[in-house]
Amino acid sequence: GLGILISIPGALGYVYAGWPHMAEYPDVIAFQPPLALGYVSLIGFLLFIPTSTLMAPLGARLAHRLSKRRLELAFGIFLILVCARFAASL
Repeated sequence: GLGILISIPGALGYVYAGWPHMAEYPDVIAFQPPLALGYVSLIGFLLFIPTSTLMAPLGARLAHRLSKRRLELAFGIFLILVCARFAASL
């Protein structure tokens, strides 16, 4: 329930922060994706909603089916992969 309270002000902050920079660089297409408000892509937003709505119940069902140990191992492997990707980008 706290995700909504965090995500809405965060998204509004990215919209507010991105608007002046889009006006500074009118020729740079990377700063102006189609249907964007500041740094927030409306296309991404519209694709994210149905995907997360469909996948959240599946993920919760999978998490309840797995044993605690397997869930811990899967999360640990995920964190190792994220750390490795971060380290490789340095």
